[in-house]
Amino acid sequence: MFKEKIILQLYITGMSENSVRAVQNITRLCDLYLKDRFDLEIIDIYKHPSVAEAQKIVFSPSLVRPLPLPRKTFIGDLSDAKKVILGLGITLKE
Repeated sequence: MFKEKIILQLYITGMSENSVRAVQNITRLCDLYLKDRFDLEIIDIYKHPSVAEAQKIVFSPSLVRPLPLPRKTFIGDLSDAKKVILGLGITLKE
């Protein structure tokens, strides 16, 4: 488990069904498993296309964890909670 804050950036396209689901899913996971150890920024690529271009975001929704390194990217609505938790490096206590 990471001791420093996990930085997350969720790239969405407006209020599409997949975007709304991704926001709900990552918010729920962060609240359950990361408490106050995360910063989540939600970026609408319709409103900020240059940011998405600079970060080389091709698919939406996309979740990027730039820090801590190594950078990780997840594509989709983040409904597979186990995959996201493992990918973020969150260890669950049984």
